[in-house]
Amino acid sequence: GSEVERILTMVEGVLLLVDASEGPLPQTRFVLKKSIEGDKRPIVL
Repeated sequence: GSEVERILTMVEGVLLLVDASEGPLPQTRFVLKKSIEGDKRPIVL
């Protein structure tokens, strides 16, 4: 958790890439939630 939060303070944007065969995984949802809470709108591919 703290590693994700620390890195999100260092970036200007977020790119979300989801594998079509696996779909979003629990860690993907966690990082997406943290990025939105940090006012970083993801670009979804």
